[in-house]
Amino acid sequence: MSKIRRFYLNHVKRKMFNKIILLYSAVMMMLFATAAVMVYQYQVQRTIREETDANMKTAQVLSIYLNRQYENIQNTIQQIYGDATLSDDLVYFLNNPYENYLGHRLNQFAETNEQRLRSYSTLVKNYMELEPGAKRVSIYSYPRKFGMNFEREQQQLQYESGSGESWNNWLMMRRAYTWDTVSHGPNSNISTKGASTSMYSYSRELQDPWTLDRIGMLIVDFDSKQLTNWLDSRVPATHGQMLVMTSMGKVLYDSTGEYVGQIYPYRYEINSTDKWVSLDEPSKINILDTGNAGLSVVGIVSKSTIEASTGSLKTTLILVTLLFFIASFVLTATVMRRYSKKIRRIIVSMSRIGEGDLSTRIQMPGEDELKQISQRFNDMCERLEQYIDKMYTSEIKQKHAELVALQSQINPHFLYNTLESIRMKAYSEGARDVGKMVYSLSVMFKNMVKKDTVVTIKEEIEMCSIYLDLLQIRYEGRLEVETYIEPCVSGCSIIKLLIQPIVENYIVHGFRSLDDDNRVSIHAVRDGGRVIITVKDNGTGIAPERLKEIHQMLSGSSHLSSNLMEKSTPSIGLINVHDRIRMNYGEDYGIAVFSEPGEGAEIRVEIPMLKEGIL
Repeated sequence: MSKIRRFYLNHVKRKMFNKIILLYSAVMMMLFATAAVMVYQYQVQRTIREETDANMKTAQVLSIYLNRQYENIQNTIQQIYGDATLSDDLVYFLNNPYENYLGHRLNQFAETNEQRLRSYSTLVKNYMELEPGAKRVSIYSYPRKFGMNFEREQQQLQYESGSGESWNNWLMMRRAYTWDTVSHGPNSNISTKGASTSMYSYSRELQDPWTLDRIGMLIVDFDSKQLTNWLDSRVPATHGQMLVMTSMGKVLYDSTGEYVGQIYPYRYEINSTDKWVSLDEPSKINILDTGNAGLSVVGIVSKSTIEASTGSLKTTLILVTLLFFIASFVLTATVMRRYSKKIRRIIVSMSRIGEGDLSTRIQMPGEDELKQISQRFNDMCERLEQYIDKMYTSEIKQKHAELVALQSQINPHFLYNTLESIRMKAYSEGARDVGKMVYSLSVMFKNMVKKDTVVTIKEEIEMCSIYLDLLQIRYEGRLEVETYIEPCVSGCSIIKLLIQPIVENYIVHGFRSLDDDNRVSIHAVRDGGRVIITVKDNGTGIAPERLKEIHQMLSGSSHLSSNLMEKSTPSIGLINVHDRIRMNYGEDYGIAVFSEPGEGAEIRVEIPMLKEGIL
């Protein structure tokens, strides 16, 4: 306890600046924490909205598919009842033994002498060809207790071999459940046991259009895998859980496969108007009714799904908040330490005065209140020392043996002024070319020593133009220079000294010093969201072997890159520019080199189009 108290007295109670740091840190911590919580809440609400909207979109896609299935079935049934030939054919099939039906068909064929007679079976097969989700169509006869099962590759006739009670139970079940997860056949060998949960079916009773008697039932079995394939093709990333339910709450389709064939235990809860519905866990609900089909598509986005999407955000915000707090604390402590040293310097000087050293003076930088205190202190010491000298030590000669150490520092302004003096001297002597070269060199030096690492494209190309001006003077008209900057890209940002190394590479390795037709052009234009800077010359070009090595090096071949670096090849400047572009702008940007031996080279630089001051 005594150690804690001693620490408090020495480092908190008696340290004004430490108190300020602690108070400031507490306030900043609260501000950063509040901002982080607000950002997190905003992102959570945004994630909830995005996940819910995506889930609703998935539900709409699924509803469209189910509605189309239902409409195709209704259209097929309407075709049967709308065509007397088809309805008579179906009625005869359901009311007579199958052998009699076949004989009836042969008689019709002989009487009408038609090559293809329209029949209900042809219509059913056409329907299955148009509906990829239909796996089987079954037509059952009430009077004859048999059924015809149509599949894509075959059709099969089955007779009821069970008791009349099983037949009646089956009829009641199919009438009660228009939609079901399995096709409950009337035969004893077709039951719900072992039925695939990947199937769901639709049933519709058939009537004699003349007597309106119920004579049979149509059942269409659908493959629920087609629902999954449909969603995968329309909505590649399914958000949340998707259910297809009947009006009785039975689940025909479940994207997770958990509740298929069961009565959904939360069928009443999903109609709640609360923001969060309590299911297995709190969830967001989207419900869509599928037209007149009597089905509902339910989309469920659970809270755990949303939390999983925002888990990394929470960690990131905590780390960023801590980073900001540490940076703020370090910055504050650094500033406070600076002022604390000033206060400490005043206290030490006052202690020396108390010990009798009246020659003590406080050298305080800045123009703040501490500077004024130091000046007043120095004035007081000066007057006190004069008074003591006058009254008590007037006979003692004061020693003046101060050694002032002057340190000279090379200032860039000194070099600028020197170059300007040389330029003026050259002009006065008539050497105007020398003066112009000195001026260009001075401008280049001023720009190079600037601390800015990002300049505008216009400034970068102007630097290259100044460099080329020097070379034009040096080579006395043997170099022709052309520059063009599209107005919309002149103010865009670029990393400093990206273009000049490319130009220098041409001067050092491609310039033909004995010829008078050397040309180099620099063009900067816009290409969508990119800036294309092209440096083209008519120099000696690059040998095919060397060009191949450069291309491999630009594409990231580290082994070849190290070999070329060891050889100090002329491609090092290009690789340096390429690497700087990719490090600052990303892997999608860089340079491309095109050349033919003896026909010059073209260097193409691609960077993003950014506003001035943004990198």
